[in-house]
Amino acid sequence: SPTAAASAAASADPAAEESGADTGAGADEGADAGAGSGQTISCPDVAGEIGDVPAAAQAEVDRNLALLDTQLSEANKRLSTSAGEGGPNFVQNAILGPLEDKRKSTIDRIKISFSRQGSTAPSGLDALAGCSLASG
Repeated sequence: SPTAAASAAASADPAAEESGADTGAGADEGADAGAGSGQTISCPDVAGEIGDVPAAAQAEVDRNLALLDTQLSEANKRLSTSAGEGGPNFVQNAILGPLEDKRKSTIDRIKISFSRQGSTAPSGLDALAGCSLASG
């Protein structure tokens, strides 16, 4: 299951847990190093920016936070296996761009889960969709 994979990724990289959030899904930063490239993908920590979640929305928010972790792990795996592929914009076009689109959709689902409970999601979450390369 995606949640188990995200939990495994978080357990495998304790340094990735920087948010201090107790959601169990805060490993948004640089899990699964890109082996061949020496680079990893680093994404802003969404879990650390959410704050208080309405109780009725907690399970849905947790599922989406786990999905963000899974998306990051998959993108890092793709990065590590794509050394030498494509041209100069390959990483942006084939990995970072699609990852940002997936993260936007997932963040939108988190915001919707707040609004379904009559709450307002924290502002600024949309700005956390984009990720970048970091030297690993």
